[in-house]
Amino acid sequence: MQIRALFSVLVLAILAGCGSQEGARMPLPGKVGASGEVVVVTDQRTWDGPLGDTLRSIFGAPYAVLPQFEPEFDLVFLPRDEFDRFWKPHRNIIDIDLADRIDTQEPSVEIYRDRFASGQLFVAGKARTAAELAQRFHERRRDLVSVFHREEVNRFGDLVALSTNEALMRDLAQQHGVMLTLPRDAQLAHQTEDFIWIDRQMTRMKGGENHDVQQGIFIYFEPYTSDTLLSMRARLRERNSRLRRHVEGPTPGSFMTTEMRYHPTYEEVAFNGAFASELRGLWRVENDYMGGPFYSLTTYDASRGRLVTVEGYAYAPYFNKREYMREIEAVVRTLTFVPAAP
Repeated sequence: MQIRALFSVLVLAILAGCGSQEGARMPLPGKVGASGEVVVVTDQRTWDGPLGDTLRSIFGAPYAVLPQFEPEFDLVFLPRDEFDRFWKPHRNIIDIDLADRIDTQEPSVEIYRDRFASGQLFVAGKARTAAELAQRFHERRRDLVSVFHREEVNRFGDLVALSTNEALMRDLAQQHGVMLTLPRDAQLAHQTEDFIWIDRQMTRMKGGENHDVQQGIFIYFEPYTSDTLLSMRARLRERNSRLRRHVEGPTPGSFMTTEMRYHPTYEEVAFNGAFASELRGLWRVENDYMGGPFYSLTTYDASRGRLVTVEGYAYAPYFNKREYMREIEAVVRTLTFVPAAP
């Protein structure tokens, strides 16, 4: 009886172990690759042909309102026979599949998450011919760029959230009813009742030398009296007025303003369930030589009956600015409000 009982226990243990192995899933590796990089998996002929041209025109279009040309994304061609375990965890992948099969009769472009890595965006493009798939990519170009851009912004947001300036964030919430996720090295540069300037100074290496990089966040408030306050003209007027009063330049009589030789872009958007407006443009310092890009978001704080603008800028004369601006956008878009006391 003892031997039979022991045998039964061993069988149950083995069965239980087999069941747990069958139901277990190996965790996905973390994504790899540089921010803004998209790997295109296909063959050389397709990459050099019209489909490759279509992808380059979509993802290589200029990033909105930067001082110099920078593409929305950096495309990397990868032959299919090199698409191995070292490349599969890349953060952004476009996989081109051209064949005459049942599942390719209708050209398709589908977006998947976490295909080979955690946090990965994976686009599967299928069709019988390159021409058909090029047309499908062209039809979905705005969606694709928007999804990839928003994902990169969110990834920066996740990184910023790993190390934050809790004291400054707490002061903003308690004194102004505004919650933002701010990086640990962000510092308060200037503050009044209705204007806050947060500064972030960094050093980056290039050409064997250290160079300064600056990012800044402005927060300002105004009573909401009319929908016209959200128009592009009103936002630019308010922006220039606030910056002239509060953001002095490095030389006497200098101040930050909007560079109007390159017209800003304006878009009305939904943000956290409320109406908002976005501005993207260039700033410059009047009576000086500094300049760079900015991103501005204005939305309605219903519990206080006010408009709140949060915007960020970058100053990095020795570096490309696309990824600095995606990081700025990530911080700006963490904006939420502390409900006003009844």
